[in-house]
Amino acid sequence: MRTRTFILCLLALCLSTIRGYASGLGDFRVNARFLTDRMAFELHLNSNQYNDLYEINYDFLCNIGPYVSGIAVADTRAMDAYYRYLDERNDDLRWVLSQAEYVRFIDIEYFFRPIYAINNVCYLRVYKIYPNRIHFYFRPPRHYLTYRGGHCRAHFGGVSYYRRNYPARYHHPVYSRPCRVSPQMRPHDFAGPRPGNRPPQKPNWKPAPRPDRKPVSVGRPNYRPPQHSEHKPQARPSHNPHKNPGFRPQERPTRRPEVSPDKMRPKQIREKSNIKEKERKSLSKRL
Repeated sequence: MRTRTFILCLLALCLSTIRGYASGLGDFRVNARFLTDRMAFELHLNSNQYNDLYEINYDFLCNIGPYVSGIAVADTRAMDAYYRYLDERNDDLRWVLSQAEYVRFIDIEYFFRPIYAINNVCYLRVYKIYPNRIHFYFRPPRHYLTYRGGHCRAHFGGVSYYRRNYPARYHHPVYSRPCRVSPQMRPHDFAGPRPGNRPPQKPNWKPAPRPDRKPVSVGRPNYRPPQHSEHKPQARPSHNPHKNPGFRPQERPTRRPEVSPDKMRPKQIREKSNIKEKERKSLSKRL
């Protein structure tokens, strides 16, 4: 029984550790604690606000963890999910921070919009202001190692847990104005795809007109410009002898005339003499 309990506890610890390191931003718990520590330092928060603020920041980082790779490349679907969770996080903070504290929170960019992207990599803005990541002004929150998202909106049907428990814990005035992030802030947080290296064109720029005729080549000898149809030379008259009125073709003889022996070619003479010799030999054999 003890062995089974030990194995289950070890498995739960491994799952929580994997979840803490699943984001491209780093460890959820460390980032949530660092952001909460600097917010408590600059806004002068008490212990209850400090603990609730850690839960809100932790839930926010866990929710956007699966979308970090898409946020880094300015994917529209990932950015829509990011700003939805960011608006929920900022709305939860209205019930934890007082009205004066929330106004100061909105004016601080690295608190109100904590994440930005450069060269397809996401970062926390607070690290630009506080580069020393191992220094903390306060001790870890009360449930730093035990909290695992139990107060997230997903467990309460989309309703804020801190709004429901506000009367029992806080009594300060609540910031009542809209606290959603403006869509115009997207280009400042996540740059879109870069254009090509094509040089910019002037607004009234027009391409040069193409010439009607091909320019004369200087280095080409015997160049003749193209001639139009009305300037074509006349066709040369045909000299067909059959069209002459005094022309009469001669009649072709039906039989080829014999060639005289003196006009025969040497090869024909040899062939004829060979034939006569064969006839004489055959006649002598008969006799």
